[in-house]
Amino acid sequence: MKRTNKSRKPHTDLTVGSIPNHLLKMTLPLVVGLMANMAYGLVDLYFVGMLGDDELAAMGYVTSVTMLVISASIGLSAGTSSVLARAFGRKDHDEVVRLATISFLLTILIAVTLGFIGLVTIDPLFTLIGANENILPLIRDYITIWYISCLFVIAPVVGMSAMRAMGDTMTQTKINIYAALVNVVLDPILIFGLFGFPRLEIEGAALATVIARGGVFFSIYGFLYYRFEAINFSREVLRTFKSSARSIMHVGIPAAATNMIIPAGNVVLIGIISGYGQDAVAATNVAARIESLCLVFFFALSAVIGPVVGQNLSAHKFDRIEEALKICLTFCLVWGAVLALTIALLANVLASQFSDDPFIIEKAVAYLYLIPLSYGAYGFVMSANASFNGIGRPLPGVIVSTMRTVVLPLPLIYFASLYYDLPVIYGITSACNIIAGTVSFLWVMKTVRDMRPDLAPSPTTS
Repeated sequence: MKRTNKSRKPHTDLTVGSIPNHLLKMTLPLVVGLMANMAYGLVDLYFVGMLGDDELAAMGYVTSVTMLVISASIGLSAGTSSVLARAFGRKDHDEVVRLATISFLLTILIAVTLGFIGLVTIDPLFTLIGANENILPLIRDYITIWYISCLFVIAPVVGMSAMRAMGDTMTQTKINIYAALVNVVLDPILIFGLFGFPRLEIEGAALATVIARGGVFFSIYGFLYYRFEAINFSREVLRTFKSSARSIMHVGIPAAATNMIIPAGNVVLIGIISGYGQDAVAATNVAARIESLCLVFFFALSAVIGPVVGQNLSAHKFDRIEEALKICLTFCLVWGAVLALTIALLANVLASQFSDDPFIIEKAVAYLYLIPLSYGAYGFVMSANASFNGIGRPLPGVIVSTMRTVVLPLPLIYFASLYYDLPVIYGITSACNIIAGTVSFLWVMKTVRDMRPDLAPSPTTS
């Protein structure tokens, strides 16, 4: 089953060495890669915004739904990262190969299924969440291309999680940078019909993204096969499909639920915000896109903490896990405060880059004043959920995310929408983030300490 390429194993053992150094060395390249990855949405939004406010609103609806599919892939990637990190912590490369290969096959099955479901539910779903007759054809133009090619969106997310589980974040960063540059070049060409190409408008934005993400797909799995030697379609590996898939989905299904709860709640939120008008949806989408770039450090840290926790769990190094979590908390609170202040100072300038409409700018600025106050707490929720996945106990993450995005905010937001303006809704969202961050810290630290054999209660004697 093993191939004998001496250049293999671009891996990092996270069970030894300085925890702060590991977090720093893995997080910084990933920040750059994630910023490049998130640039897809911002670049699309920038050029599509030049087409008009209807197109901008259409992208708001599209984003709320596509994030559901992307979140499903993040769940599968969490399951993959969790089992791979623990296998790597045991120094079992054969198990790494089996799990990485089966995760790839699972990804294909899930992507095809989700793409088909998406295609047959476009009109009823988007009508349900408030898209009007002017917006719906624009949504259909973009989302049809996106659904047909969703394998190129989902599979790289899972493949990159396999790389992170083995301690490598630099390779995916380089790939994402090149892909983002491709998207930046293709977007204006295909949207506006430059250099003799047909003017495709919003369809051009979708097509540019597909081409760029397709390149990421082939690059990621090429590296996993040839350089990491983590993909092998031998009969020996394929015979383990059922058991390997069960191990991956033990974390993957709850993690997918955790991640899908967030955009599912956002879909409902967009439906409520639609009551304020299509421009309110556009404003929220503009602010959320800006937010996604601002949160990149938190996303990167949460992607790294899972492998750190998983590898050290297999090595029974619980002190290192607790140290890593405390570092994450400190960073999230400090960086969150810096972000809140910086965004407040730049909110008007940032919002005006995507629209000239005074209403859209005003509401986007309100979002950027209020919700960043909770970024530190929200950032730690991400790290806590990734840590729960890393130790193979994903249920607490499901509960915290449900509380943060559904149980606490949606009833309050619904009743607030009947009597108050849009900024009150943003304030409720911010408060719920802070509550969830507090709960997640207490819960994850207790979980880790309960797993430590040296802190287990001594048996009582009669």
